[in-house]
Amino acid sequence: MKYRMPSNSHNSGLMMPPRSLSHSAALLIITLFALPLYLIALGVGNARDMMELFNLVPIREAYRDGHWLLPTLGGLPRMEKPPLPVWIPAGLAALFHSDSLWILRLPSVILGVLTCWATYAIGNVMSRDRLLGLFSAIALACMVVFIRQARLASYDIYCTAFTTLGFLGLLRAIEHKKNWVISAILGGAALGLAVLSKGPVNPMYALLPMGVWILIYHRANTRAWLAILLALLVSILVFAPWLFAVAARYHAVYGGNAWAIWTRQFTRYVAARGKNYTQSHFYYFGLLAWVFPWTIALIAGLALPFFSSNSDPAPDETEKRGRWLFWIVLVFGLMLLSIPHQKKQRYALQQFPFAALLVGAVWQEFLRLKREVKLDPPAQFMLAAQAIMFVGIGLGFIALAVATQFAHRPPVWHAGHWTLMQGLSLLKPALAVLTLPGWCLLGAGITACGVLLWHFEFSRRFAAAFYTFAIASWLLMLSTNWAYFAGRGYQISRYRAPTKEMMAIVGTHQVYTLSGDRLWLGVLYYANRILPVRAPAVLQRKKFTSSKPIYILTRDSGPFAQAVAAIARSQKRSIRIVDRLNDGHHIQTLFELPPLRPQPHPHPAGRTAVATAPATTR
Repeated sequence: MKYRMPSNSHNSGLMMPPRSLSHSAALLIITLFALPLYLIALGVGNARDMMELFNLVPIREAYRDGHWLLPTLGGLPRMEKPPLPVWIPAGLAALFHSDSLWILRLPSVILGVLTCWATYAIGNVMSRDRLLGLFSAIALACMVVFIRQARLASYDIYCTAFTTLGFLGLLRAIEHKKNWVISAILGGAALGLAVLSKGPVNPMYALLPMGVWILIYHRANTRAWLAILLALLVSILVFAPWLFAVAARYHAVYGGNAWAIWTRQFTRYVAARGKNYTQSHFYYFGLLAWVFPWTIALIAGLALPFFSSNSDPAPDETEKRGRWLFWIVLVFGLMLLSIPHQKKQRYALQQFPFAALLVGAVWQEFLRLKREVKLDPPAQFMLAAQAIMFVGIGLGFIALAVATQFAHRPPVWHAGHWTLMQGLSLLKPALAVLTLPGWCLLGAGITACGVLLWHFEFSRRFAAAFYTFAIASWLLMLSTNWAYFAGRGYQISRYRAPTKEMMAIVGTHQVYTLSGDRLWLGVLYYANRILPVRAPAVLQRKKFTSSKPIYILTRDSGPFAQAVAAIARSQKRSIRIVDRLNDGHHIQTLFELPPLRPQPHPHPAGRTAVATAPATTR
């Protein structure tokens, strides 16, 4: 069906004909829109996110110590996660001879942009109108949680990017006969890389709902089932060689069976209970906040497939199928996330492209709205709420910037909660990035965008309204990310300084840790060396050089303190405590077993370093 421009719409003068926008121009617009959001202050400060540290330590050990085939964490094989998110940044670090955060996070930025490109392509496959893909990619690029994940060197953005690309390949093979074999092969290769990024579970949150959609719309389509089979075979060819290589070389380590490790890990998350596991049903509504500032449009998108369209031209059958596809993958995917009891924002990241596609479909519907059709109350409420939201945010920025100038933080916190002024004082480092005039100017700009948005929406110039919304969102996300990531004190790890001081005491001597006592990732990362894990019995039997001290980093209570005492007795040495680190829950203590032969100590008698930070739990 040939696309027909609406002849009686106020949008016609502002909406680009779908074929006038080339793919290269659209991809360039998406890239220029997304990159500043991801690159701003990318390598500023220290690594603090716990899941990023779970990847940064293996990256460093691969680049520095040559642990490539099977990544390690603290020198021990880490088969709980696949290697691709380690290989790519570690390879880049080897290429540039640096493991700075700028370099290690750069692949995540590229994969974030690649996910936006794939979202644009999915929109094109399921619509005759390229603006659906463009609008969806722009919406995805500035969703608040997606921005965060695209800036971290963690597993989730890798898995999401390759899952979305694999989804695109399968969808194109199913919907279009032309070159369907190539599409299926490329889709299978991408899905194999997704498995190598985070295992087989996370891609299923998008692929299983897609299977439901295929059963509804393509169950009699032989090409669809052949494409699925071909993609499955190709994906196995992509990830299986690593599994076989690990099994052959590390047969004694976990039996070399990564599948068993992944299965056991997933089963543990399914059965887990406790305060560290989110079991609230509000998790499933959390996506509405995680996609901010597109929350209101997503709510409308969730209702869109259930209502008849008043657009001109009306959606064809492919577009209708597409809207249901986006809805099924988003909603059923979140339902599948109810299986594991441990729930975090990043677990739903592969659903974000489909949330963005629903947002794009809503704006597409407004763009095609017939002139004679009156806006119904829900549509009016949605449009008004979007404009009011930006007006409120802009005025709030101005008020917050002014109020913070009068805030002060008391030298000692005596109350059981922060007062308003104490809370405002915490924002001073962030607000100092743009200064008071800068925040006032920004607030005025966002407020003006809100006013313009109201004008364009209710004069039915929806193309101009979308562009205004996108500009306001870009300004909002860029400024808040710049303030947060560049603000003094917000990205400083409280582990770094105490760990550096502790390692200065140790010098070049080896530091052992005890099996059963999980070492904090912040300490492991900023120690910048492998702290080998040993069973106490092994250290008791080990023959140490009598002229060198023995250092053991562990807790100074319970069985660990008893184990250190047993090691000291077996080595016929005394025990000295030379340093302590406190994370607010436990104390990690650096024990020194002095050399048997007396020698002067190059460091003072002892020091207590206190670092207040959350406990490192996976």
